Amino acid sequence: MISDKTFDHITSVKPAWFLLAGIVSLSVSNLAFGIDILGWISVVPFLLYLSLTRGFKSRLLFFVALVIAWSVAVAKIISGPIPWMMVFLYSIPISLVHLPAYILWGKISNSKWSVLVFPALLVILEWIQYTFTPLASWGSAAFTQVNSPAVLQSVSIFGMAGLGFVIYWVNSSLARIILSRRITYLTFQMPALVVLGLVIFGSLRLQTGRSEGVQTLAVAAVGTDSEISGLPLPSLENNRKVFNDILTLTSTAASAGAKVVVWNEGAFYALPDTEQSMADTISKTAARKNVTIVASYILVVNQEPLKYHNKYLMVDSLGKISFSYLKHQPVPGEPAIKGTEPFRTTNVSGSQVSGSICYDYDFPYIARANAKAGADIVALPSSDWRGIDPLHTKMAALRAIEQGHSILRSTRFGLSAAITPYGEMTAQMSSYDHNNKVMHATLPVKGIKTLYGFIGDAFIYLCIGFLAWLLINVALTAGQKPH
Repeated sequence: MISDKTFDHITSVKPAWFLLAGIVSLSVSNLAFGIDILGWISVVPFLLYLSLTRGFKSRLLFFVALVIAWSVAVAKIISGPIPWMMVFLYSIPISLVHLPAYILWGKISNSKWSVLVFPALLVILEWIQYTFTPLASWGSAAFTQVNSPAVLQSVSIFGMAGLGFVIYWVNSSLARIILSRRITYLTFQMPALVVLGLVIFGSLRLQTGRSEGVQTLAVAAVGTDSEISGLPLPSLENNRKVFNDILTLTSTAASAGAKVVVWNEGAFYALPDTEQSMADTISKTAARKNVTIVASYILVVNQEPLKYHNKYLMVDSLGKISFSYLKHQPVPGEPAIKGTEPFRTTNVSGSQVSGSICYDYDFPYIARANAKAGADIVALPSSDWRGIDPLHTKMAALRAIEQGHSILRSTRFGLSAAITPYGEMTAQMSSYDHNNKVMHATLPVKGIKTLYGFIGDAFIYLCIGFLAWLLINVALTAGQKPH
């Protein structure tokens, strides 16, 4: 029980202070420089504000505060060459996506079911965002835990939605305890047991994964000095030098034993009349060095206005192009033609290797598509910027844990990493360090099975079913009351 004196002290605080506290806690716990532990309490101040205030004006002030909080969080990842207007292109839509769950909390916070309704609705809204909008999974609660490997193992069970639900459940339970001055099974024992269970499960899963010997495959990520980021394009002379340099580095990596070499996103650019000759040169290198190359580049379709294919070729060790791939989810504002090709794999020493490109892996459904294609290892040519380094690479690790496949992320302007199916990085290389731009690593030849890989978004459907059941129950109860 919480004493009446403590409760009175909390409720005597001016509501504006709760808004300020919510702005600070939400913005500090999300995205770059996030403090993991704060994710479990980050929205409590907002929930208290909504429970203690009423009226349109208070809701409008809350929305403004929510936008400010997400604007500060997004601003932490903005650095050159990303324009500042991108802050609001993400913060406002994310706030609008999350808003219905907060508004509903304000109406039902006195109900015992509110502590489950709030997280259920919020993870449904997050799922809608990363499944049906170009905003991807940015802003999802699960990413507040990117530095907590044991906790992250839970996404192998129910995906990001499952972990997000638990995080929001803890938040709503703390708010409910403060408001009601009571501790109940739904607000303390159950969430505490679930969190403890997740930590124990994650710790055991990590230890088991480390203790099992597995067959591994030698791989390498190779970086470039490519500065392709729009118009004007680098000179043809500079582009040719970058192309030749990455071929040299690829040969070096292959000579050191790498069986798969992945280039970073936009390693060079090709024009329609030069693409074939460049592809032939890549094929010859692959055959000569007996290595599979994931050659990522920009195929310029039009320069005024700029339009291109963000593309990679999967070239096997015989020099044959197994398949090509166009980025399925261009970043909002990126002048890339959206790809629609089916996901495919190629066999490398018994491992099925597939691929996607950078922002694609902010969408769980794309990682699931790779897994359905049978991928053991996913090549992920990427290109970041200082503001999201190394956060974006850590976010990609959730896809590995969810689907049970490894990821080889080769990153321009960021952190390259070899990521196991447990989300652990067996090798890292920052493009901002002084190095030879070749990262050697080993990854398991085979992926592992996960519950989430089998059931997919079943937890989301369970949340939808729960809310539907509750709505029907409320309607029936209201209909039985005497008029």
